[in-house]
Amino acid sequence: MPKVTEEGLKKIEEKIETIFTTEMEVDDFEGDNVPSVDDLPDKNKGLIVTNCTILFVDIRSSTKLSDKSQAKSMAKIYRAFARAMSMCVYESGGRVRQIAGDRVMGVFVDDAEESSIQKAMDAARAITSVVEYIFNPLCRKNVNQKEIACGVGIDTGRILVTPIGIKHQGDDSRDLVWAGKTANVASKHTDLAEASEIFVTKRFYEKLPSEYKKNSDGSEIWTKTFRFKGDTLFEGYGVREFYLPELVEEPSDGEELDEKRATSSHKGIIESEGNDIGRIVTDIVQGVESKVGGLLSNFEQVVLREVAVAAKESQAERKLQELQRQEQAVKKKEEELKKKEQDIERILAYRKKELDYTVKVTALRERTNHMELEDFLIELKQVLDLGAAIGKKAGTVHKDLYVFRIVMYLHGKGESELAFRILIGQLTEDLPTADIPSEWYSVPVIKKVGREQEYLKAVNYHIQHYNPSVKDVLLLRNVLKQLGIENEIVNRRSLFIE
Repeated sequence: MPKVTEEGLKKIEEKIETIFTTEMEVDDFEGDNVPSVDDLPDKNKGLIVTNCTILFVDIRSSTKLSDKSQAKSMAKIYRAFARAMSMCVYESGGRVRQIAGDRVMGVFVDDAEESSIQKAMDAARAITSVVEYIFNPLCRKNVNQKEIACGVGIDTGRILVTPIGIKHQGDDSRDLVWAGKTANVASKHTDLAEASEIFVTKRFYEKLPSEYKKNSDGSEIWTKTFRFKGDTLFEGYGVREFYLPELVEEPSDGEELDEKRATSSHKGIIESEGNDIGRIVTDIVQGVESKVGGLLSNFEQVVLREVAVAAKESQAERKLQELQRQEQAVKKKEEELKKKEQDIERILAYRKKELDYTVKVTALRERTNHMELEDFLIELKQVLDLGAAIGKKAGTVHKDLYVFRIVMYLHGKGESELAFRILIGQLTEDLPTADIPSEWYSVPVIKKVGREQEYLKAVNYHIQHYNPSVKDVLLLRNVLKQLGIENEIVNRRSLFIE
């Protein structure tokens, strides 16, 4: 039975080490055809393709489709889909470089006659057209009335191509990896594309020739949109039902419209309803024509026209209602997007303030003992303001700057009064945790300003309201001892160690 031996593990290690320690050779790609795995040797070598366009297409909600379909039916659908999508890519001048289940990847490069942008756009139109007008009618007819919808995503840019995989005992797992943002972004846009939609990146759209952007009447057919995937916001342009004119043409006499296309065609609805009612009217006319001559001939035309007008009015009303629903849905999405954007802006603003605060605190903490008093006081005010902007109290800011350090610095600079106020703040402010300097730092300041009783009052307040730790109690006791007022403390017996 085959298994990984110690010798096999050694070979794996050697191969990995060789790849990691060998310099990557990169050349510019200069050909007209998309690189294949045979164009690159099995070593650390890559090709830079400057103008490369990547297209992905996959089936919408294929998991749900699989859950409701038999394996044989799904196998047919997948095979037909992959074959049709691949042919669309090849017929448009591209190459298929990956098929994974229901997802097909097409790659396009510039040549002397056409850009990769044009080729990819032609392929995308062919894909959506083939699915709508060829694949689905045949699928409904032959595979239990099933049909699919697909989405297409496209991006263009600079990409690095390098070989992966190996040949082993007649088995060939070699493939190409398309490294860079272009392939990844195109794949994400495919995930975000709606049914029958081509969803492209902003840079692809900006390079798209004008004939792909407007209808024959000159109106814009693309819609700029923003969509979220996870926590990432993607900007792009989408167009739906941008079909090839060869497939959208009216059917010839005698051809039957596919049932789905007929129900979506305005003309088909009116003609169908008109013919049914027209036959009834014609029967009536023929029944009484011998008595009233040709009077009903004109009446028949009037009735048919009224039926057609009524059908159009009903259809227009349905369209209006659908447009109103879509408008409301778009408005709701825009409001949700606006709120998300505002939330993101608030978070980013807060994170920036947090970062500014951390940088300022670190810098001031490291430079405190080497600064002039005026410069220190200016920067201390800036740090306190930054702290207040992110919800930090003054006592917490002093704690972040190390209370003992700023107290001794201010005392040494003749600002003992300010140093004393900072000591009092640690005892009286409602802080998550207080930073109480030892007697070495506190006592000289307190004695200098002669505020022993005020400090004692603050200690009493701290003990009564904030339940200090044993460590802080011992620190306070030593300070009061040095000040000679230890016996005046409230709750001395319960909090102080005899």
